[in-house]
Amino acid sequence: MSRSGLRSTIGGRESILKWVLLDASRRTVTLLLTAACFAVLTAFGTLGLPLVAVFSDADTIETLFQTLIGVLITGMTLVVSINQLVLSQEFGSLGRQRERMDRSMTFRKESEREFRWTGPPEPDRFLETLVDTSVDRAEALREAVDGNPDRMLRERVDQLVDRIAGSADETTDELADAQFGEFTIMRAAIGYNYSWKIYVVRRVYWEHRDSLDDDEREAFDDLVDILELFGPAEEFFKAHYLQWELVNLSRQILFTGIPALIASILASIYLKPELLSGSLLGVPLLVWLVNVGVTFALVPFFVFSAYVFRTATIAKQSGAIGPFVLHESERAPLIDWDE
Repeated sequence: MSRSGLRSTIGGRESILKWVLLDASRRTVTLLLTAACFAVLTAFGTLGLPLVAVFSDADTIETLFQTLIGVLITGMTLVVSINQLVLSQEFGSLGRQRERMDRSMTFRKESEREFRWTGPPEPDRFLETLVDTSVDRAEALREAVDGNPDRMLRERVDQLVDRIAGSADETTDELADAQFGEFTIMRAAIGYNYSWKIYVVRRVYWEHRDSLDDDEREAFDDLVDILELFGPAEEFFKAHYLQWELVNLSRQILFTGIPALIASILASIYLKPELLSGSLLGVPLLVWLVNVGVTFALVPFFVFSAYVFRTATIAKQSGAIGPFVLHESERAPLIDWDE
């Protein structure tokens, strides 16, 4: 295989993995995991393995589903505990709630000074305003250095502004018709890579600081100031989004866990080898029913896996707040430094 073909294959696998981990609906991922589990169990049933002989003993089936019953009860109890822990973060003393309010208002006032107006109250529109303001500041920086005799400075600022504007367009497109609580807003906030932009702006500043006048230095500082607001904004979106996801996870596991628990109890009591005979598509009916019962009992675990895939990926990709770049994927080529 050629190098280009190998890169294409790797890129395709990475796209599929990204789709499963982040972009796909969690219900879709749950259905895929459920279908895969049932397909694997059914495949074993067609291999001629002595499954019928194993299941001919009623104690085997009863023990299997009793184990699943215990796992389901334990798992659902754990989910309720997690839900209570998440909700407990919203409770607290009057002093604690006042402190949270003061911090929120402090950030709001800082953003108002940068926007030069109040800014929208909706999180998605607030993020869009941040992006638009950063583009305006970048354009102001380009105008400020337009007459600078340092040709390399002008070229690098042009590259920087063009790439910031391109990144802003992508983020704005993602935010179109988005609502808070959806993954779209979280993906847009992570994808803007504010930390890398701050680093690049500061690097251009320090490499050309001797040729800058006061107005140009102020333009650099203004751009960094607006980019710095992305840090707390992204952390706010991430914290509340993950909180919503944990609540959704708790609800989905309870919605699927209760029917799975009932089905497992019924299978443990009534699914007996002597009550079934015959086969379907070459697979004994007993094997079909056991596979269906086991798969159905595992659905809450698949729901849990689907949500953890996304939340763990977000926690890893978003990294730490501030100007530090923790992931190689965040190092977008904003400027060709070798020119």
